Amino acid sequence: MKTFHAILVASAVGAAGIWFAERRHRQRLTMDAAEIHQRLLSDIATNPEQQALWAPGGMSAEEYARLVHSNRVISFLSAKYRVGLLDKVALRVQARAVMQRAGCRAYWARFGAFREEEAADRVDRSFNAVFDDEHTAAADDAESIAA
Repeated sequence: MKTFHAILVASAVGAAGIWFAERRHRQRLTMDAAEIHQRLLSDIATNPEQQALWAPGGMSAEEYARLVHSNRVISFLSAKYRVGLLDKVALRVQARAVMQRAGCRAYWARFGAFREEEAADRVDRSFNAVFDDEHTAAADDAESIAA
């Protein structure tokens, strides 16, 4: 019976180790993809040819470059949230600070619905919900100040 328990414990420890290794691998892939995405956004934000190529119809390259800078910040926070470097409370604090900036509010107003469409799982949907809430609150604050 002792051998059976030892094998069972070893199997459980091995399974947990595999699960943690796989989780760490997914986190590393997320951060690697985020790094590539940040470089792409940097290229777009600083290269007029890239801006002209990627800017949506009816938007100037300069306006799009400003929105890309906001996307860089929001995408970075998204990656941090996905790998667990931000919990929901910390994400809300960051989202509130980001949404105090007019450029970030403009980005979210223009591309927030697209981010919701491309949400792959509950983590993306949770992230988007926090940013939607903070965008709405910041827009309401901006309107009350302007009035």
